[in-house]
Amino acid sequence: MKKLLLTLLTAGCVQTLLAQGFSGKVFTDNNNDGKQQTTEKGLPGIRVSDGLNVTTTGADGSYRLPGHAKTRFIFITTPAGYRFTKAFYLPVDSTLASYDFGLQTVTQSTATARFVRLADTETYQFNSWMTEAKEYAHNEAADFMIHTGDICYEKGMAFHAQYVHTRTMGLPVYYCIGNHDLVKGPYGEALYESLFGPVFYSFEAGPAHFIVTPMPSGDYQPSYTADDVIKWLKNDLAHTDPAKPVIVFNHDLLTYDTLFTIRSKNDSINLNEHHLKAWIYGHWHINFARTHGNSGIRSLCAAPPPDGGIDNSASNFDVVDIDKNGISFVQRRYTYVHDQLVAVSPSAAGVAFDQDKMVVSANAYHTAAPVKKILFNLFDKKGNLLKQLTLQPRTDWNWTTTTAIPASWMNGVYTSTLEATLSTGKTLFRRDTFQLAKTPAAVKPANQQDWPEVLQNIQRTGATNNINTAGPLRLSWTANIGGNIWKSSPICAAGKIFTATIDDEGNQHCHITALDALTGKQLWQFATRNSIKHSMSYADGLLLATDAEGITYALDAATGTLKWQHNGALKNLPAYNSGGAIYNGTYYTGAGKYLQALDLHTGQVKWTNKDWSGGEGTPAAMAIRNGQLITSSNWNHLFAHDAATGKMQWKRSDEGLRFRSGTPAFFGDLLYVHGINKLHILEPTTGKTIDSIPVTADLKTMTAPLVTDQYIITCTAAGGMLAFDRKTKKEVWNFVPGEALFYSAPYSSPSSATIESTPLLTGNRLITGASDGCIYVIDLATGKAINRFNTGAPVFAEMAVYNGMLYVADFSGNVNAFKL
Repeated sequence: MKKLLLTLLTAGCVQTLLAQGFSGKVFTDNNNDGKQQTTEKGLPGIRVSDGLNVTTTGADGSYRLPGHAKTRFIFITTPAGYRFTKAFYLPVDSTLASYDFGLQTVTQSTATARFVRLADTETYQFNSWMTEAKEYAHNEAADFMIHTGDICYEKGMAFHAQYVHTRTMGLPVYYCIGNHDLVKGPYGEALYESLFGPVFYSFEAGPAHFIVTPMPSGDYQPSYTADDVIKWLKNDLAHTDPAKPVIVFNHDLLTYDTLFTIRSKNDSINLNEHHLKAWIYGHWHINFARTHGNSGIRSLCAAPPPDGGIDNSASNFDVVDIDKNGISFVQRRYTYVHDQLVAVSPSAAGVAFDQDKMVVSANAYHTAAPVKKILFNLFDKKGNLLKQLTLQPRTDWNWTTTTAIPASWMNGVYTSTLEATLSTGKTLFRRDTFQLAKTPAAVKPANQQDWPEVLQNIQRTGATNNINTAGPLRLSWTANIGGNIWKSSPICAAGKIFTATIDDEGNQHCHITALDALTGKQLWQFATRNSIKHSMSYADGLLLATDAEGITYALDAATGTLKWQHNGALKNLPAYNSGGAIYNGTYYTGAGKYLQALDLHTGQVKWTNKDWSGGEGTPAAMAIRNGQLITSSNWNHLFAHDAATGKMQWKRSDEGLRFRSGTPAFFGDLLYVHGINKLHILEPTTGKTIDSIPVTADLKTMTAPLVTDQYIITCTAAGGMLAFDRKTKKEVWNFVPGEALFYSAPYSSPSSATIESTPLLTGNRLITGASDGCIYVIDLATGKAINRFNTGAPVFAEMAVYNGMLYVADFSGNVNAFKL
């Protein structure tokens, strides 16, 4: 508060200071004391600003600025190849005769710049994500760290000012102001300024010019205006090399369109005309990347590093590389993952083969340092080294290779080791013993049905028949499809397995893939414009999917050929990440004003929703029964529509139903759906509550309730799986998996035993995947785990049963097939 008081006192002296102007020097601060010594030379050509005017230092490093009515800081544009020694800004202070800035040279590439970005941390509690971000920045030689706002409120800002700054993190740390950082005070940004300095400023690193701009509005009114920002921006860019790519940081996305123009009543600036290449923002608590038309401008949003995103996006900080053309590469570092190394194949749970070659697959991850190399060693019973193989990276989690196996080695018992080397030089190690044998082919049930939708059908019942799960899960094959799999449940039909990947970084890793159901061999792959976040749908030889930008693709399931494409009317955030459905020759997709019914074979629009809009993105899939479409908008409502006409029948937002993470499910004549802390049983035609079950744990996972004749099964964000007696509504058992590898359910954080994949009912067993990376077979009556398989990566997508096999897609990009 002393800093805040000083800021307010000095603000009262501004008019006096304006008469004198502001002057000072920028110099090489070799001894890091913030004072110019006789041996320390002034630096010419350094840009200095009073928040409106911009000037450059002369040959001796000196400058002079006139100031203006709102001058509260004098700040420099730190040039590439330098770091400020004390701060890049100084508050206006009547006791200061000179505003001096010390700089030191640093070893920095002129061709590239790398930064670590934090978003929407909204915390005043210490946790390991802070250490991980710091260690990653050090290990991978980041040039700076930037927080894109919502630090959050008074406690959060005070906490970050104490623990997350240039001295504690070991590299320059910059901040943006978010809507929740505009708090009560003399003016909205007063506290922010006292802790973090000016709300708009610039700096440079590598080949680029970086600009921080403020949130236009927030919880309290700011004193700055759009006119203030525009006037300063014009002066800043007038002193910037026009060949440099411009990267803007702001708490929110300026526009979903291609024209990045900041406007006020009196003025405007078109950033497209100033070599704008990227807009980095937060605010939405989602992982999303987009290229804006043909402008070449990329935008990038991130979920928070401490906890899960609003739409169940994974907790992370992202790492961005910039070159002369803008963003060259993005990495998401999923927080809280420590020394993860798991052998998928070979292992005691089975050995995968690609024809006569053994598949060696490992999932490895460590938040603070990327895995750089994995060695596989194969030993016989006597300890003799038979093979040493270097695995190749397939995704940010998975490393794979294949190797020929002599027939004489088959059916023997062997030992393998994995050695994963991190970028720091640290080595992770594990040892496994296994029998080198092929898993016998599954016996296809006589009444085998396709699995054309997530949870097999559009009622989302999640039950399958005639499957024996009494024995252990035996891995038959594993195939990595080259990208992370989020909620794309395997779709099974015509002897194929279909799934899709996300690319929340804009690295062109998003696609739809078809695999042979018996062998895992890749049959075709189709590139999509953006992430396929959720499940796809199959009917009449067509595979239907909608990406995060609302674009629907209809593919020939046999060949992967595009039959038609429909660009939905998505014109703003949130991104689309729901699961659609096919019913009576119609594909249902979208949300709000672009919720549409499309003809399955032509893509022609049959109807468009006109009854509601708004809300956040939801990872829930739609459900359909008896011509009624049930859909959702997060932080908005649960909706029922007439599937034939699109007319809204009813909506519910009360009793926690506005929090729409989970998929609704029909059972009999009733609709079962999660609120945030209550399981609701609704009468579908009216939406009225028939019964409900209060649940202590948060029901904000991406799961549907699983209803059986005897039980109602629910999955929670922190407390695992709960079973309730369907008649009495009393809790029967609670199954708790391990701690999540990272966090996805909204605002979930350590400690949380999360299940995001709806369990399947197979006879008297449940099969579920958990965020701890394991697949569990659970006794329905007792809730006890009978068997498990460790995939080494979180399982978010629902599983599928087809061809006598269980198919599981995990976050590493692996599709795993198990004999049941």
